[in-house]
Amino acid sequence: MSDGFAATDPAAGTGPGQRVRAYVRTHPVVVAVLAVAALGLLARFFQLGWRVAHWDEARVAYWVDHAVETSHFAYNSHTHGPFIQHVGRYLFGLLGANDFVARLPVAVIGGLLPVTALLYREHLDDIETVALAALLAANPVLLYYSRFMRSDLLVAAFMFTAFGLLVRFYDTRKPRYVYGATALLVFGIASKENAPLYVITWLGAGALCLDAAFYRPRAYRSAGALVRSKLAGVRDRLFDGSRSLLGWLLYYGGHSLGVAVLFVALFVFMFAPRGGGMAGMLYPPSDASATLGLWDAVAAPLKLPELVVDTFTYVVYPEAEYFQFGGLDGVVLDLPGPPEVSGTSNTVPYLERLGAMTEGLFAKSFPLLVLAAIGFVRERYAAARSRTLVLFMTYAGVASWLGYPLTFSIGSGWKWGMTHTLVPLAIPAAVGLGLFGRWAIDAIRHDDQIEFGLSTVVIGFVAVLVVSTAVAGAYGANARSGDNPLVQYGQPGDDLRPALEQIQHISPVHDGTDVLVYDGSIDDGGSFVTENASTAHKDFRPVCTVWGNTIPLNWYLAAYDAETECAANESTLQDSIDGEDPVPVVIVRENDNTVPESAFEADYYALTYELRTHGSEATFYVHKEWWNAGQ
Repeated sequence: MSDGFAATDPAAGTGPGQRVRAYVRTHPVVVAVLAVAALGLLARFFQLGWRVAHWDEARVAYWVDHAVETSHFAYNSHTHGPFIQHVGRYLFGLLGANDFVARLPVAVIGGLLPVTALLYREHLDDIETVALAALLAANPVLLYYSRFMRSDLLVAAFMFTAFGLLVRFYDTRKPRYVYGATALLVFGIASKENAPLYVITWLGAGALCLDAAFYRPRAYRSAGALVRSKLAGVRDRLFDGSRSLLGWLLYYGGHSLGVAVLFVALFVFMFAPRGGGMAGMLYPPSDASATLGLWDAVAAPLKLPELVVDTFTYVVYPEAEYFQFGGLDGVVLDLPGPPEVSGTSNTVPYLERLGAMTEGLFAKSFPLLVLAAIGFVRERYAAARSRTLVLFMTYAGVASWLGYPLTFSIGSGWKWGMTHTLVPLAIPAAVGLGLFGRWAIDAIRHDDQIEFGLSTVVIGFVAVLVVSTAVAGAYGANARSGDNPLVQYGQPGDDLRPALEQIQHISPVHDGTDVLVYDGSIDDGGSFVTENASTAHKDFRPVCTVWGNTIPLNWYLAAYDAETECAANESTLQDSIDGEDPVPVVIVRENDNTVPESAFEADYYALTYELRTHGSEATFYVHKEWWNAGQ
């Protein structure tokens, strides 16, 4: 395939401007892809910290902040990771703990994802390569979840790039690409536990491509002749006379050992405990105190083998139990997901998950799906020689479409799960978009104004539809609206910033309790306050709140270092607001009928917001004397 690369003309000049112009002329595809990536990064950075944290973002951000304060880390599948937690720890230490910084790693990696189009350039033409970059940069789902502190986008980006590096190794036979793919494979696994599913998907897609090759071997008399020819080609490349058998064994054996060492070293670095180790985990095992920490082993190298065994044991074995699937119930797979949500309202039949995900894909990525179908049909049935990469990625994308609803731990997990379908389908979609691009170029060459007009209308319509859908879904009030198919229930439906900023400014200038969380109805399931704080986990701050109901507030209270207490009876609340130093901020549930609202009328401003997309209103009472304090 033409890839737009050519040697630089020595006569082009030696000045910086001349060199840049020469590079643009001789490497137009690279420049175009980098320009697309730059626009994608800008789109992801714009108002990155504006949206209030989703429930899932807040809990992970809280644990990152906790790790910064305590220098403790231990992997826990409840919070996924640990890639984003390690990166976040350093960024929080450098830039502070806030929503922008928390989302920054995902935004950067999501913004750079279009650059990976260059890894596939030997199997795509110039137009298709640029089209792939554009689809990865502008797709509404990928844009939204590139601005979201969750690891699904990270997994998709790392695994797609790792596969691209393996493709480059196939194209060039340069071992450095295998090392790069190995590192990204570990980063993908360290981002979220579903990364190994990509390998399974690749094996399945590869099997389909292999079956097609064996069924119709084209230039070969049979499938056996095809296999013998390919093996002979591999043998000729390996034993090309450039090195002896011993040299061959040393060369490839050495690289295989190097790849294995790199995998183990990175895996241990990512997952091994730090600081308090497993004893400080969210749910520590009974033998947690015996677990070896990373830096302890580094200080005593003879303990490194023990560290490797411990790390793989406490990561891999629990995960084997984490992914549990239910049985068949007629034509409906009733899959409860991970054990901690089994038997709850999160259990959703498979077909319902699949239907919801399909509806979301068509609502937010209809152009990409249509282009992918066009690209696949063209490649499978109209091309003189079908490209394996295009067919492979189509099979992988469709398999993810059908398979990922099996793995969602919550019914609405399909919202971020769509990323795993769309990234591989971007390659056949690029082929489909490339057809219209070549149609326009051919019309220009032949001065056919009618065909040029028609092709321009098609391309323009696709561009406007994609960009308008992406912008409408990722920015403004629609980025938190329950009407947006990308917005999951855990996203606060209102902008809490006015109340949160009051707490942020009060905390540094006020002595004593900054925030009081009150709930006089602790017997119902939506309570804000736990009945017995002594039974709460010691690292849940504030320990007196019911985390599942008060997140994302916990994240902001911790980030602002706000001194927080709780009250579960009306007399305690009354004492807190009637004393000489009334508490500056009181947070209550809107539907708590024990709240003496008349007690707040004279001295407090009331701000009411949804903590979820709907049905979760909370009221912030801010004392008038502390309104805009410290500003």
